Amino acid sequence: MQKSCKQCGRSFEITPDDLAFYEQVSPVFGGTKYAIPPPTLCPDCRQQRRLSFCNEFNLSPGTCKLCGKRTLTQFSPKSSIPYYCRECWHSDKWNARTYGQEIDFSRPFFEQFRELKMSVPSLALDVQGELQNCDYVHYAGSSKNCYLIMHADFCEDCMYGYGFKHNRSCMDGFYNLRCELLYDCVDCHSSYGLTHCQDCINCHSSAFLRDCIGCKSCFLCAGLRNKEHCFGNEQLTKEQYEGRMRSVDLGSFTQYREWCARLTEMEAKHPFKEFHGLNTEHCSGDYLVNCKDTHVSFDCENVERAKFCYQVVTGAKNLYDIYQYGLNFQESLECTISGENSYHLLFTLGGNVSCSDLLYCWYMENSKNCFGCVNMTHGSYSILNKQYTKEEYERLAGKLVEHMKDTGEWGEFLPSPLSLFGYNKTSAQVYYPLQKADVRAKGWQWDGEEAPPPEVQRTIDAAQLPDHQKDTPDDILNWAIRCEVTGRPFKVQAQELAFYRQNNLPIPRRHWFTRHLDRFAKRNPRTFWKRKCQKCGKEMETTYAPDRPEIVYCEECYLKEVY
Repeated sequence: MQKSCKQCGRSFEITPDDLAFYEQVSPVFGGTKYAIPPPTLCPDCRQQRRLSFCNEFNLSPGTCKLCGKRTLTQFSPKSSIPYYCRECWHSDKWNARTYGQEIDFSRPFFEQFRELKMSVPSLALDVQGELQNCDYVHYAGSSKNCYLIMHADFCEDCMYGYGFKHNRSCMDGFYNLRCELLYDCVDCHSSYGLTHCQDCINCHSSAFLRDCIGCKSCFLCAGLRNKEHCFGNEQLTKEQYEGRMRSVDLGSFTQYREWCARLTEMEAKHPFKEFHGLNTEHCSGDYLVNCKDTHVSFDCENVERAKFCYQVVTGAKNLYDIYQYGLNFQESLECTISGENSYHLLFTLGGNVSCSDLLYCWYMENSKNCFGCVNMTHGSYSILNKQYTKEEYERLAGKLVEHMKDTGEWGEFLPSPLSLFGYNKTSAQVYYPLQKADVRAKGWQWDGEEAPPPEVQRTIDAAQLPDHQKDTPDDILNWAIRCEVTGRPFKVQAQELAFYRQNNLPIPRRHWFTRHLDRFAKRNPRTFWKRKCQKCGKEMETTYAPDRPEIVYCEECYLKEVY
């Protein structure tokens, strides 16, 4: 079936397998199955819509509306949304059911749903599990001594990380899993002691590597497998390697940047595989690890039978149209940042931990059989936070579905204008950047609020920093540094400075979010192009655009080249 996207107008395909999945997850109320219709938006527009509800990075100082304690929050200072600190939100001092309301069948459901979300106190930050000394993390959980890590779980002593899982003492990274002591690394797994590396697995005590596996004590190398004591892809003895390394001083910002440029030059001569992935079976997408029957998906690990999934990890199965999370997440459709031991969630947003059979719910914990509920724990048979008997719930849920069919809402994720955040403050702006005029023209929100500058003794330009970190005074902790790209001031934290000194690394010249965008730009876009293998000429579908400078091989030719 070919359809035309009602938002962008592009044609997209709906396959028999897609229709079978929609039928499989369609809910049953009172013995009647309420079929979920095929989507009206193309996969990209559906993903953009989900992302427009996710503010992962723009955090502000705020105050818990219950205890008055200062807290960091995902909501703008001018927002009217009530929010509580984590301790108050999980306390017995309030009850989300007191905000319950009757269904008004004369009005659109989405309108009532958002009004409820605006009235029930939200979590200041979306965090889960046991957290120790992690007051400044978001969309993160079960961690200790971490600062500004997002989309992260099971970490310790980590800072400025995105997509961190089971990491320790890692800083400035993007999608590093099961790693320790990494700095400025992108897509590195099961590694130790790496600096400025990308696409590396099981590597140790190395720096400036690209696409290496099983390498130890290597520097400035690309495409190596199970090597030791290599410098610039040249095999050396241990003594020769140590002699070369004596001229390397990564504590110097100038030298660090020069080595970055050298690695970029080396990458231009190195062949790359048509996709990033490891141990995949019958899959299509990019950055897939240990996946099976997973299609048009990106940044997924340990996922089986899924399609249109992004950033889903750890034991997820039977999913369509999911943005982020996972952790034993199954039989679900059109959700954003949902999962962790959850089953059969449809069109849900945020959190949703240890839940089942939720429809159109917004941040729930330990709940089941709920429809249109927000910010509840241990809920069941509830609609718009109002409690019903099982029989009443099933009767009203079926009636509400019929109402949503009449309003054109059934089977659709929430429209972007109902987001709690300006489009420019969400992850949609990262993957689908728009100008303010274009956002306004679509009827979406734009947030012009700027974060207040840090309170410091003095502010200096990045260019005024000493070239070598050893010449940086302790007093830098009381300064703000103007980012060399954006001019946005940022502070160096005590934990951060200690990391630079212990590992002889330069003080950064860019704001932490600018550094995140730099790493993001190193990765391939979530778009497919047709191009030919530059070795055998076979046509392939890849995320390397035809006009990019990299040498790209099909998987068969690539494996022959590197092994």
